[in-house]
Amino acid sequence: MRPEVMNFSTLFTLVSLAWAVPTLVTNPLNAVFNASSFEVHSLPDGPSLPRSWAGQLPVPGTLVGNSLFFWFVVQRRPRLLVLDRNGGGQRPHFLRRETTTLTANPYSWTKLGHVLYIDQPVGTGFSTASEPYPAKNNARVTSDFYAWLGSFCKVFPQLLRNRTHMMGESYSGIYIPYFASKIIENHDSLPINLKSISLGDGTFGNSAAMSSVAMGSYLKSQSSMFGILDHIVTAFSEADAICGFDEVMKQANTSPPKGLISIPGNPEDINRRSVERRDLDPILDGTCDIHPVTPEQVKFSILNSSCYGPCATFSTAMDYMQTASDSGNGKACFDMYNIKHDCGTIGKDALLAAYFSRADVPAALNILPPGSNSKARAFSPCNSNILSTLLSSPSEPIPPACDILPTLTSNTGANVSLHFYQGEYDMLINHFGVELCKT
Repeated sequence: MRPEVMNFSTLFTLVSLAWAVPTLVTNPLNAVFNASSFEVHSLPDGPSLPRSWAGQLPVPGTLVGNSLFFWFVVQRRPRLLVLDRNGGGQRPHFLRRETTTLTANPYSWTKLGHVLYIDQPVGTGFSTASEPYPAKNNARVTSDFYAWLGSFCKVFPQLLRNRTHMMGESYSGIYIPYFASKIIENHDSLPINLKSISLGDGTFGNSAAMSSVAMGSYLKSQSSMFGILDHIVTAFSEADAICGFDEVMKQANTSPPKGLISIPGNPEDINRRSVERRDLDPILDGTCDIHPVTPEQVKFSILNSSCYGPCATFSTAMDYMQTASDSGNGKACFDMYNIKHDCGTIGKDALLAAYFSRADVPAALNILPPGSNSKARAFSPCNSNILSTLLSSPSEPIPPACDILPTLTSNTGANVSLHFYQGEYDMLINHFGVELCKT
C-alpha cells in the first residue's frame, strides 16, 4: 500500500536533514511558545488549507539543535485526534501527477478531525538533530518523543481534550507501541486519552516470522503477478517443508491457534527476541554472488547458502526476483515495496525533493522565517542513516508483539484498540508474515 502522495518520511528509509549544532547548551524544560507563531496560511502552488499550524518545537532537556517538526491540522467539530508520524494518503494535499503542484486530497483524514503529523525521530524530515547524532537507540527515541509531546500539549492543549489515536507505518511498528506504552504509563502526569493505535505495513514482530517463514506462501499467492514459473514455486514449497515453515503457517491458519507458535531453528540467523532489519545490500548489489535461476539453484540458496544463513527463503526470494528482473526473465523494474509497479510507474521521490527543496516551502511551514537569509536544505526523499544507527544499537528493542501489544490491548491493562492494515502488494513486509505475528 504505497499511495503516491506527499510524504514527509518513507518506509524503512527515513529522511535525514540534521542541522548540526556543536554546543552543550540544552533546550529548556519549560520553554514558552506562542501558537500564533506557528500558524500556516498557505502552501506554494496549492489550494486553500484547513486551519493549521506547523514548525519545529525543541525537544525539552536535550542539546540545542534537537527539534521535531509538526503540522497540526484542526477542524471545527473534531471527533478525534490522530497522531500520525507518516502522513501518506491522509494528508490534506498531494502532488498532481508528474508535477510539483499540490491538489486537494478528497480522502484526507483531516476531514474527520484534528490530525497531528510529526517528523520523528530527531533529524528526520524537517526535524533537526545535534551533532553527533544523539538518538542512537529506541529508548532515547521514545523519551525524546514523550518529552516533546508534553511541550506540544502546552502550546496546543486541544490534544488533551479529544479521544486520541496513534498511527504509523513500517518501522513505526516499533515506535508507535513503545510511544503508546509510555503515554499509558504516565497518564497521571500527561492525561492523553489514548483510545487506539494503527500500524500499517508495520514491522512489529519476530523478524524471522515476518520475513523468512512467510515468504514461500507469499510468492505462491502472487506467482501470476510475479510471472514465476510453477517449478520455481515448487522449489520454494519444498524448501518450506524442509525448514518446517509449512507447519508453522498451518498452525497460524487455525483460529484460534492452539497455544504459542514456535519458529523452528534460526532462519537466516534472525530468529531471536529482538528487532532486526534485513540488510538488503548484499542481495541487491550482488555481494553474495548468488543469482538463482533454476529450481536447483533456488533450493541450494535457501538451504546451503553460507552468505544468507540457514533456511534463507526471504533473501533467496529477493535475490531471485532481482536476478529475473535484471535478466529480462521476470517482472521488469521489480519493486519490493509494491510488486504491482512496473517500468511505467511514475516515482514521486524526485518531485517531492524538488518541491520541498524550494525556499518558499520551508518558509510557509515556519521552518525558515520569511525574509531569512538562510537557504533551504536540499530535500532528499531517502536516507537510511538514522535507521541504520538505531538498528546498530547494542540495545535493540524487543518486538512489541512480545510484551507491549498484549499489555496495551488487555482488558486488565490499558484496553487500547489495535488496528493493522496491510498492502497486498508489499513483498518486503508481506501480509502473511503480519498475520502470523498477529496470532
